[in-house]
Amino acid sequence: LYYCYGGKIDEEDLQSNASEILEAADRFDIVNLKLEAEACYVETVELTVDDIIETITYADSKNLALLKEHCMDFLGRADKAEVAEKVSFDDMPSRLMTDLMVAMARSERKSSRGDELSMMRVSDLRRLAHEKGLGVDGSREMLIASLKDDDVVIVE
Repeated sequence: LYYCYGGKIDEEDLQSNASEILEAADRFDIVNLKLEAEACYVETVELTVDDIIETITYADSKNLALLKEHCMDFLGRADKAEVAEKVSFDDMPSRLMTDLMVAMARSERKSSRGDELSMMRVSDLRRLAHEKGLGVDGSREMLIASLKDDDVVIVE
């Protein structure tokens, strides 16, 4: 409630309680707090090959696009042999494979034109949506669809 009435949550409290704050902000639909807590959580979470699918499915279930992208980037940079050995993709929803492929393509990209919505980072999609007065909470796919529906023209 403190946050809803204009209060600011201390950075240290946000870092130490990011997961709990995320849950509460998601439950009560406090979008700005959810986005702040998500960004903080992404900065502090320690990803491992052993728990990556659990983190990805959590991010997907809460529409935490930034966290999901962070996980996919981790997988894109990880040792592919170790991932193949330790990660069971059976537990990962198949619709998330697109996000994984985008992360891998982005990590292999030699130059960054930044003009394709499908290759943009979540933070850039959110910034663009915010500039257009569109909602910024939601999955990567929702952000892209919203921007395309708004007929956003990206200039090189």
